[in-house]
Amino acid sequence: MKLLSLLLAGLSGLTLAAEPPAPETVPQGLAASDWSSIRAAYEAGRHAIHRQENGTLTARNPGQQWRTDFDGKGFLTTPDHGQWTWGLELTGYNEQTLPPASSALAHAGGKISSQRDAHLTEWFINDTRGLEQGWTIQSRSVGSSPVSSPLTLTLAVHGDLEPQVSPDSSSISFQTTSGTTALTYGGLKAWDADGKTLPVRFEPAGETAIRIAVKDKDARYPITIDPVAQQAFLKASNTGANDYFGISVAVSGDTVVVGAREEDSSTTGVNSTPNENATDSGAAYVFTRSGTTWSQQAYLKASNTGANDYFGWSVAVCGDTVVVGAYGEDSSTTGVNSTFNDIGSGSGAAYVFTRSGTTWSQQAYLKASNTEWNDMFGSSVAVSGDTVVVGACGENSSTTGVNSTSNNSTGSSGAAYVFTRSGATWSQQAYLKASNAGVTDNFGTSVAVSGDTVVVGANLEDSSATGVNSTSNNSVTNSGAAYVFTRSGTTWSQQAYLKASNAGGEDHFGASVAVSGDTVVVGAPYEDSSTTGVNSTPYDNASNSGAAYVFIRSGATWSQQAYLKASNTGASDNFGHSVAVSGDTVVVGAYSEDSSTTGVNSTPDENAPSSGAAYAFARSGMTWSQQAYLKASNTGASDLFGISVAVSGDTVFVGALGESSSAIGVNSTPNENASGSGAAYVF
Repeated sequence: MKLLSLLLAGLSGLTLAAEPPAPETVPQGLAASDWSSIRAAYEAGRHAIHRQENGTLTARNPGQQWRTDFDGKGFLTTPDHGQWTWGLELTGYNEQTLPPASSALAHAGGKISSQRDAHLTEWFINDTRGLEQGWTIQSRSVGSSPVSSPLTLTLAVHGDLEPQVSPDSSSISFQTTSGTTALTYGGLKAWDADGKTLPVRFEPAGETAIRIAVKDKDARYPITIDPVAQQAFLKASNTGANDYFGISVAVSGDTVVVGAREEDSSTTGVNSTPNENATDSGAAYVFTRSGTTWSQQAYLKASNTGANDYFGWSVAVCGDTVVVGAYGEDSSTTGVNSTFNDIGSGSGAAYVFTRSGTTWSQQAYLKASNTEWNDMFGSSVAVSGDTVVVGACGENSSTTGVNSTSNNSTGSSGAAYVFTRSGATWSQQAYLKASNAGVTDNFGTSVAVSGDTVVVGANLEDSSATGVNSTSNNSVTNSGAAYVFTRSGTTWSQQAYLKASNAGGEDHFGASVAVSGDTVVVGAPYEDSSTTGVNSTPYDNASNSGAAYVFIRSGATWSQQAYLKASNTGASDNFGHSVAVSGDTVVVGAYSEDSSTTGVNSTPDENAPSSGAAYAFARSGMTWSQQAYLKASNTGASDLFGISVAVSGDTVFVGALGESSSAIGVNSTPNENASGSGAAYVF
């Protein structure tokens, strides 16, 4: 039986000299399935377990950027930066002292097994998820404590990190000598074989040990206990009530950007001193990781900050380039780096920032070539290399296709704009419209870009058609659609018109889109099926539960590969409001999910309305499966965790714009003193 699983959240992948192309880039001449198999073998090799001459085992985890040694008693981890070491050793169970492994450590298929005594087997798994530790115990009779006493595990802490148990006993922060939190355990849960949740807590057990205590009276074995190491809890440096920090998140390697659309400072530029003089002007924050430690690197404001601009509504990052959308910006100017005025209410803008060393500066102020009032240019942004895409879901031209002549029609058909950079100079390369532009389609409500592929969502498109490149009609209101455009040289053309396989009225398919190489993910947060899992048969018994859809490309042909539903589908969960993809990993946010549980793979309940959740899915070959159910470490009702998601390699970021702590910085202790301040979480 699995007794304890410590899932140590992965960090972004280490770049190796011999690393093959990115997982989303299928080499020419290879089938996607063959490339997936090659990547799987490559990852297995990177995470392989090796036996040393002294009989101990060692495993490197490139995602977490550390090496772990196993000696039959526990493990000791050394990160690449060498600033600390850390390990855990199970020394006792129910007051019985455990000896080292009674036999040599065995390893097979990426799993280490250690027979601690006749009743207890300890095991470890090293893979792309991180390092997982667990125990298999035969029965409660092991140990000398009476049945009326809690079930206990005692763990010695080795290395340089000091454990600090939280006041509510639900988490432990492992701190360096300087007081910086290197790792945080949160989401401690326990349940029995019937799925019944059991009371469980962390306890200090001296300066260098911790204890887990479970009230297992009347529980039916096996019992599972599951604390999770959450890597970071991010707050703004100037946290304020109703700032909605976390409305948007984006990640590239060791850099993450978080938007706060209703931050109120009137300041401009980078790392200014904030005030409260421009209501809902908005801000964005850049965090970077060194080893396993996150810190804020920049506080970004527009060069022409104005009240109600909502700067930070959308964010994107690629390497040393960040893009921030401000759909409420009011200038009527057009093009790049124009002179701002204040006579184009709600026209919107986007801003490009670049990093040199650790210093950020604004490089470009982007406006549409056909700026009109209420276009909401900047409602979505995306960046890949020297290409930026900006959505304007309120744009009202009735034209179709690429680089058509805009007119000033009515409604909000929507548009997207492609900008490219030469040196440090940006220019508009394309003006994108849907092939079946409708008056209120909201084309541009979401955008994504990967290399020469752009995806644009139109969540209010009205066709009842299904599948790829079907014939559009106008018979189902707000079913939604997504559109794929590709670039040849400098010329863009529409490659695909994507619809859900079960398109339904008011599904809002296209509310979110993501692309990585030949994989596109589209969210439909108002889809109504009560089914769960992958590729289930939908039926409409859970209004607005939501769904996500995976499409893949072979040559120039797209097809739907997967229909994703949550493992705990519930009405009004809005699963699919946000989506992200990196290689063979998809993350889907469900900001209205209602469980009060915390951490990873907890057993959900319905006790915290709209607390929110996120779900990670992984692809093996052509098959998708749910890998993780993610909850915040400080879950609260109306936090809206999952309103935004991002993924890069082995690291997932989740925004929770309704989180209410007044704390600031990284891994602070949350409270409930700033309603709607917002937070972001790293797994």
